[in-house]
Amino acid sequence: MDIRETQIEDILISSPALMKETLQVEKEPRFIGRQIIVPSGRLDMLYAYQKDLLLIELKVAAFQKKFIRQVVNYRNDLQLFQQQGKLIQGSIQPFLLLPEISDANQKAAESEGVFCKKYDPETILQYFYREKLKPISSFVEKKPVDIGIWNIHLIHTGIYSIERTHSIKDLRTIIGGSPKTLYNKIKFADELGLVQWSPNNDYIALSERGAQYAAAKDAYFDNALSEEQVAILKTHVVENPYYSSVTLGIASMVECVFELSKTSYPVSLGQLEQYFTLYSGKIYDWQTEKAQKHGARMYSNYAIDLGLMARTEKNIYLTPDGFKFVVQLQLHKSLKLINNLMVH
Repeated sequence: MDIRETQIEDILISSPALMKETLQVEKEPRFIGRQIIVPSGRLDMLYAYQKDLLLIELKVAAFQKKFIRQVVNYRNDLQLFQQQGKLIQGSIQPFLLLPEISDANQKAAESEGVFCKKYDPETILQYFYREKLKPISSFVEKKPVDIGIWNIHLIHTGIYSIERTHSIKDLRTIIGGSPKTLYNKIKFADELGLVQWSPNNDYIALSERGAQYAAAKDAYFDNALSEEQVAILKTHVVENPYYSSVTLGIASMVECVFELSKTSYPVSLGQLEQYFTLYSGKIYDWQTEKAQKHGARMYSNYAIDLGLMARTEKNIYLTPDGFKFVVQLQLHKSLKLINNLMVH
């Protein structure tokens, strides 16, 4: 694998459990220092383990005999530091970590008192993604979903009716339609942060954002989004792109158009359908051309409803608000990821 040693070091140092597994010791070693300057050079890592000190030199290259001499020199340097009172006392155990090691080379190292341990760079990188990125795994794994709602205004009747009842059963009587259709509409409203509900409960209410949205409805047309409603949803999506699968899908759609515009503009629908499927992580869910068209059409509808894009029969355009949205979105996405990592 082509990778810098420092990147493997970063992961091992931040993961005591992984270092324990790599060194094949019983307990997690305690990190002391990294890239420590000694007379013969700069040793990679130094750990304390029980009453010993573990000197660790990591390589991403194939074994070379000079590596053994390098580690032995480092051990001698540390022993000198101990004699001078510059380092805590303890038996120094030198380790050489390599991606590959033959039996012959391992015996040659052990004859010099150096323990060779094999590690797999791919395993370490996979560990980093799986374990160290847990705080943002929900962000990484979240993908757009097809709830079956083609335009945002299709939930308006339900949103406005919740002001009259908090019972989902009563709501079904008021707005009609099948239970499945009602569920989809409620689910979509929930994805936009407009309602508070539980799928296994008869209770439903407008969230604070939902109440603001309902109060901002168009005075003449229930099936139209007022400019105030557009502003409420647009602000929510740009500031909370990871809030739900739908908000992330809307944000991803606008980002896709922006990225594709670097190659050609306007962006063709055919190109957008394929790119959006790949970009949003739906390549295994939307495998057919029909599914890709369906997903791209649905989320482009939402972005158009919010005034972020415009569409002709064959092409997609970004509006002035769409360009502003992309810039703001990049900032807020970065802040969300950073803040979540810091919390954890």
